[in-house]
Amino acid sequence: MSNARNSSTRLSTVYVWEEIRIENCEPLSRRQLRQTGRHTMIVSREGAGSLITGGREFCLEFGKSFIFPPGIAMELDNSSEYPLSAYVLEFLPVSLRKKRHKTVVSLPEGEYRIVPFARMIESARALFENRHLKEEADQYGNHLLFQEMIHLALKAEEKGRDDDAARAVNRTINYIETSYSLDLSLAQLAEMSSMSTRHYSRLFRKMTGKSPIEYLIEQRLNRAKRLLLTSGDSIQEIAASTGFRDPFHFSRSFKRYTSVSPRVYVHLRKENIRVAAMQYLGEMLALGVKPAGAPEKLLAGGYFRGMTEGIARIGNSVVQPDLASLTELKPDVILTFDGHHYEDYAKIAPSLSVPWSMPFFERFRYIAEWIGRSREAEKWIADYSERLERTREIAEKKLGGATASFFWTRGLPRNFQVYYDMPILYRDLKLASPSIVSSVRTKGGYPFKEDIPLKEIRRYSGDHLFVVVSDDPDSVRDMRSLNESPIWRDLPAVKKNQVYSLTTDWLMEDPISLSGQLVDVARMLGLSQADR
Repeated sequence: MSNARNSSTRLSTVYVWEEIRIENCEPLSRRQLRQTGRHTMIVSREGAGSLITGGREFCLEFGKSFIFPPGIAMELDNSSEYPLSAYVLEFLPVSLRKKRHKTVVSLPEGEYRIVPFARMIESARALFENRHLKEEADQYGNHLLFQEMIHLALKAEEKGRDDDAARAVNRTINYIETSYSLDLSLAQLAEMSSMSTRHYSRLFRKMTGKSPIEYLIEQRLNRAKRLLLTSGDSIQEIAASTGFRDPFHFSRSFKRYTSVSPRVYVHLRKENIRVAAMQYLGEMLALGVKPAGAPEKLLAGGYFRGMTEGIARIGNSVVQPDLASLTELKPDVILTFDGHHYEDYAKIAPSLSVPWSMPFFERFRYIAEWIGRSREAEKWIADYSERLERTREIAEKKLGGATASFFWTRGLPRNFQVYYDMPILYRDLKLASPSIVSSVRTKGGYPFKEDIPLKEIRRYSGDHLFVVVSDDPDSVRDMRSLNESPIWRDLPAVKKNQVYSLTTDWLMEDPISLSGQLVDVARMLGLSQADR
């Protein structure tokens, strides 16, 4: 009896799932979520945006979950051009205590960083697919799925209470990552954290999912992978530099943890890997890797002309893939972004979701390292930086403080779109922007573009206008009408013939497109070596 009482004390509250749905937020829009008298769990599913509630703003992106109490007003804000969606679950906490102690212990509200997130989203997906099942056994299965999600949230909460010990362990993790070639033992690492080996090992596994020695071997192997792909060193040299006793020990450990020998690993990663680039096609091409397949709209990029022959078409766009064609392609790996279609892709082949929000050069290096092309990435970056610096020096001398604006005519005849972020112009060439654009750019969290009434176009127009016109008949017609209108013809840049008509290829940010844009903008602005 005493054991039963103790168990009841420990488990004071259960959480009962009531409803699950998928909330979608279209590109460049907001969506108000309905308020209920239940607690709410939100699990990011696809895309990246903001979750606004109670005067606070959270970053909603793949890998994050949130819990809020009843009656909280919530809104999704999607400022990107890609869909945003999340699972929204409603649940009720039920007290298991005796009536005189009937206090419901609820989960703290706010953000939960669930690790591993794959388990969280897989449980949400299964629960959503089974939500209409009526049999009692099926409903109990749904209850178990939700309990798994609650369990992951509770484990995430516990991490906050272990901050001090976690920081101590984290110091040893950093030490392992920089000193992996040393002969480190479990006792040495535990002593560095002032813990017993048992406590240290338990907390280390809780933080990393691995034992300290497993993590040490993983760091050695990660370094060995990079050396195998980029250094040209022998197996014996790589084994010695990464902390393995001898080549035999290295090869045995490598095959145990990767399922292939070091030599087969090099062969697969450098020659035969079949990548389905559902995003980041330009990165692959710049790194010398021709993907096995990619969406039609990516392949149609003008700056990729002559580089995409033999790449299979997989659906229309990055958000409209053809899963049947993708399955038939039999890729070794699928590359996507912000969790888009991750659940579907992972059923076909191992998938990597790379955040679009990563700064461009950081993102490029990340992708390059993942496929063993870091050397190629650094060469491209160095070449681009050298050409960029020469062009920027000429631009400073020739243009002085002249301003530049970047427009997209989508929205005509009533509106147009002004870009506050245009990498090639503002980030790379560091051209000045009109004062109203500059004032927006100084604010944190500003949108990368905005719809503006056409009557306001003069305020946003610089000395040089870069104007994207889509190639569909309506866009061409609307731009032709704008060219004849007084509001357009009265702009200083138009009068000085300093307007440059662009294609939608200028909306792409990848190494190949950036290189082409740099050449084109130098030609448009008359920035040549002779102008030095």
